[in-house]
Amino acid sequence: MKIDFIIVSGILVIISFLPFTLLPFLTNTKKKNLRRKFKEEALRLSFNITFELIWNSNIAGIDILKKQFLFVQEPDSDFVIRHVDLNKICQVKLVSHYAEYSLHNKPVQTLSRVDMEFYEDNSPGPLTVNLFNYDLNYTEDFEIKNAEKLVAELQKYLNAQPILKRTA
Repeated sequence: MKIDFIIVSGILVIISFLPFTLLPFLTNTKKKNLRRKFKEEALRLSFNITFELIWNSNIAGIDILKKQFLFVQEPDSDFVIRHVDLNKICQVKLVSHYAEYSLHNKPVQTLSRVDMEFYEDNSPGPLTVNLFNYDLNYTEDFEIKNAEKLVAELQKYLNAQPILKRTA
């Protein structure tokens, strides 16, 4: 009788601690896959990424010397890869969309989308990069803060002139 109680207790202890060991392992493999894909794309395009920002299921990087922007996102099992040439871009805007609904007869706003729009000089419409979509990713992990940080970093390199060294 005592052995049965020990076996059942041992099984219950293993089952209760299994999620604490399995979930971090699964999230680390997802981040590793995202990083691997980002590095593969950067090597394929021969970029030297000097600024990198990682959050949630997104990685954004900027090659300062070539003025190139690379964005890799994994909303589901496939990857979304966006490449933007900053030499052709004149303006970057951050667009946040909110969904309104009522909860207990009180209006509540929830972040539904965060987009970054790149405007070219002679283009009819902006090039849109989706940073967050509530329908694909339910966890909101400082999306606005990270998007604002990325836009501020991109603004530095849009109209920056190269620094020329004097030789004589």
